Formats: sequence, C-alpha cells, structure tokens
Amino acid sequence: MFEKWTIFAIAASLLWGSSYAASGPILRSKMTPSVFFFCYSLVGALLAALVLFFGGKWGQILSQVRELEPRYAGWFLFSLITASLGAWMTYQAVGAKNASLAAMIEISYPLFVVIFTWLFFREVQLNGMTFLGGLFVILGVALIIKNSG
Repeated sequence: MFEKWTIFAIAASLLWGSSYAASGPILRSKMTPSVFFFCYSLVGALLAALVLFFGGKWGQILSQVRELEPRYAGWFLFSLITASLGAWMTYQAVGAKNASLAAMIEISYPLFVVIFTWLFFREVQLNGMTFLGGLFVILGVALIIKNSG
C-alpha cells in the first residue's frame, strides 16, 4: 500500500510531533535550549551507535567517511552543521514561545529545501500540485505569524 519511504516519513512526522509536544513544557521551565540540545545530541549519538552496532555497520563508520567523494566533503560538513543548528534553533523557538506555533512555522522548511536545492545544484523537483501545496504552506505560515501576536 505505502512505499517504504512514505512509512519512514510518516513515522518521522509522528516522532517529531511527539518530541515537540513533550519538549515544550521542559523548555519553558528552567532548562535552557542549549542544555536540552546537548542532551538531545548525546541521546542521538547513543541511539545512532546502537543502530550501527546492531545493524552490523559499526565497523563501516570511518571507512564510509573516508570513502566519501571529495566533492561531497564540504556538503557533508555543511549538512551536519546546518542540521544541528536547525535543531538548536527549534528548541530556541519552542522555549521562547510554544511547541505548537514553533512547529507550525518550522514546517515551512520544505520551501527552503526547494530553494536551496535549486541554488546549490540547479535541480527543480516541483510539479504543479507540489507547487500549489507549497503555496498553501507559505500562506498558512503567514497567517500563523500574523495572528500569533
């Protein structure tokens, strides 16, 4: 019924949604977004290590990084840094306002995926319906910002 990638994407959405909801009260308490992000990163590293170990890929970490084509090395580092900063900014937003509004605005990131994919690689992966869906997202984000006071 569903392709594998759609199941992963839906699961990611469910996990992110539950994470945002749970992080809201914590980030509005005495825990700073930086401490929360640090703990998130530690747990992420631990879970990644477990997935690699039990998936039989632990021994491939260094070889895969070393075998990365040189033309992708800068993009690899750029992606890691921007993803990490994006997660930290998410926690900043949730702590400063709330999980619901932060998530509703942060959901506009696919627009920037389209823009940066074109800017970096000159690839356009849109058709009429995906463009229309993206337009609805942008309009929704604008409405949320305008009315969130």
